[in-house]
Amino acid sequence: MEKWIRRWYEVVVYIAGVYALILGLGHWSLQQTALLLGLIIIHLHFFEEFGLPGGFAWGGIKVEKGQVPVDVATWPLNQLSALWGNEWFAISVYLSPLFFPQWHWLVLAGVIFAFAELMMHWVIFNLGLHSWYNPGSLTALLLVVPASWYLWQVVPAGQFNWWDLIIAIGWIALNYWLAFRSPIFEWFNGHTQYTFSRADIEKSTPYLTKFKVNVAGFKNMR
Repeated sequence: MEKWIRRWYEVVVYIAGVYALILGLGHWSLQQTALLLGLIIIHLHFFEEFGLPGGFAWGGIKVEKGQVPVDVATWPLNQLSALWGNEWFAISVYLSPLFFPQWHWLVLAGVIFAFAELMMHWVIFNLGLHSWYNPGSLTALLLVVPASWYLWQVVPAGQFNWWDLIIAIGWIALNYWLAFRSPIFEWFNGHTQYTFSRADIEKSTPYLTKFKVNVAGFKNMR
């Protein structure tokens, strides 16, 4: 089990494939199609961040905290907590609206999150890492395509109101806290056997080089 958890970012590619199969074999509404496309792309997004090219962990901590601890076991993220946080967010924001299509605010949350991801990867992370690309940028751009297409179709019909917007933002905030800040996340992050490995950290080499950080200086890499 530990082996698979440490390579969760490869498993999500197959999960994306399952959603693609479901999309291809079914007859779906506009809303369902947009959500399924979002589920496919968000799982490819996880792979881009942690698998190929990977390196998001060091970069994300650097942008958020300013400094990355040399003791990898103390990082505010590991492979298990990353799995928990990302999959919880995918389920709560993209999968759950498929079962409650009448809750328009729930669908709107997925749309808003797509644009939030674009802002994070194309503006905040690039500014913080002094780069033009960071792991997740390409799929973040793709994620807004079905979201924009959906908005283009439904906004003129008056599908959403201000209450939908407020509740959707609150739903995103709640699930972000559950995914990446809650005691549940901290419990997962406390399992040091899932600390990032040297190979994981070496995926951040372009940024490590830029900030003059040597991988050999890190401690407790798995």
